[in-house]
Amino acid sequence: KVLDRAEQLREMEANILPAFLRLQELTDRNVTVVLLSEIVWELFRPNSGCFEPFTMYFPDYSIGHLQKILSQNHPPEYSADFYSAYINILLGVFYMVCRDLKELRHLAALNFAKYCEPVVRGEANERDTRKLWKNIEPHLKKAMQTVYLREIS
Repeated sequence: KVLDRAEQLREMEANILPAFLRLQELTDRNVTVVLLSEIVWELFRPNSGCFEPFTMYFPDYSIGHLQKILSQNHPPEYSADFYSAYINILLGVFYMVCRDLKELRHLAALNFAKYCEPVVRGEANERDTRKLWKNIEPHLKKAMQTVYLREIS
């Protein structure tokens, strides 16, 4: 059994988490429970009656992996190369402060229309990276302030 966003178990009755951790014993079945969470176990731990789970930590995605993952979501009306160039710019700005895939996806979706404005207006083509950068730069700087604040909190 895999429980995604398992940190939500902390808000349920106190016996739910220990029951999941002892599910094999309680059901007398060969079952494994995997808890997926973005918080560390120390913030999870109930007061008593809980087995200590085996914890696995996964490293952050590299910039190359993020580039590949984020570039897969390119809008069909634009070329894959154009969207990939946009993702490169986005990661160039945000990678040092944010490596969260969900947040980066949100930022990519939020700012892509601004990146495309010069192309839509006919002032640039998909290869005019300098014009596209000049257009998107102030918007990314503004977005950087909100991302930085969310990462700190």
